[in-house]
Amino acid sequence: MVDNPAGTGVIGTIDRKTISDQVYDHIKRMILSGKLIGGEKIPEIRIADQLNVSRTPVREAIRKLSEYGLVVLKPRSYALVAKINPKEARDISLVRLSLEKLSFRSFVAVATPEDLAFLHDVAVRCKESNRAEDYGGAYELDSLLHLEIARRTTNRELFHMLRTIDAKLQLLRLKQHLPPEKLSGYFDQHEVLIQLVGARQLAEIDALLERHILHDLDFK
Repeated sequence: MVDNPAGTGVIGTIDRKTISDQVYDHIKRMILSGKLIGGEKIPEIRIADQLNVSRTPVREAIRKLSEYGLVVLKPRSYALVAKINPKEARDISLVRLSLEKLSFRSFVAVATPEDLAFLHDVAVRCKESNRAEDYGGAYELDSLLHLEIARRTTNRELFHMLRTIDAKLQLLRLKQHLPPEKLSGYFDQHEVLIQLVGARQLAEIDALLERHILHDLDFK
């Protein structure tokens, strides 16, 4: 990732925050792609060596991931990938459904053609990532689409609530481990939802959101 012949983790004029952000993205992608699974210890030294950085930005990235909710910090300076259980899965899915219905209904009232075009592009990229078997990238684009809808409603509290539970949703998706064909169908629903927003079909949006989100309850 970096050119660091001295092994210090310092890269010319690039500051530590930039390095930490890059490491954050790398570890998050490892988790979302399933390379690191729930309950697994995060290998700080190996990641630092792979990225040719010091352990400091790795620890900073892990701390930020713990704040996001994908990582659990343990005593004695180690961290585990977070896990989710069936009850948490059901609870988070039901909460998400209520929030998403409010988000989409609010978005319908303010959505512009530019908004819809942007979201359509995200939906297409999500499907492309899935076809390329970049599941970590597909999950992140999935989250981006839903969070952007909430953000564009200008309801800051709604956006904050959905962003707060986003890590739990990512863990749920990983635990489900949906087969590619089922995952593809799930991502196809994004474009249908965007079309329904453009047509202002509220009842149809609510019905599709229930199918889109409550499949998360198919969880063991």
